[in-house]
Amino acid sequence: MATTSSSIDAVDEGAIGSGATAVGAFDRVLLAVDGDTDERVREVAVSLAAAHGAELDVLSVVPLDSSVDHWDMVVERREDEAEAALDGAGEVADAAGVPVSKWLRYGTPAEEIGLYADGNDVDLVVVAEPDRSGFKRLFSPSNLASDVRDATAVPVVSVPTNE
Repeated sequence: MATTSSSIDAVDEGAIGSGATAVGAFDRVLLAVDGDTDERVREVAVSLAAAHGAELDVLSVVPLDSSVDHWDMVVERREDEAEAALDGAGEVADAAGVPVSKWLRYGTPAEEIGLYADGNDVDLVVVAEPDRSGFKRLFSPSNLASDVRDATAVPVVSVPTNE
């Protein structure tokens, strides 16, 4: 009886050596953070990037809306929180030996995360998904993870937190 190799099991080494990425491998992981991002979310993103030999982009979006457009103190506080979140994620990545770049944007978080992911060859997005049980779900039917999924074609991993 002759044996055959499955195309799923066989890897074309020439294709991988020529710059193509193997199916299921990630070259660039995007971690979306804010001032409340749980340490577990950072660790998941860094471990995924490390396991795939990927670069980690860390993005924080300072939310701007009509209620704060002209309130410099509010925007500055949000910038400080965003920069601290970027630095915290950068420290975790550096400790794991994962190449990291940190980015700060302004606008609507889900839209900016989607634009960044689509415009920068990101292979995977990692976001926090806070506990939204009971009244939280009733009063806020959407969350950042689902909004990001709607804003990009890139796969999104949401990490549950206890916020």
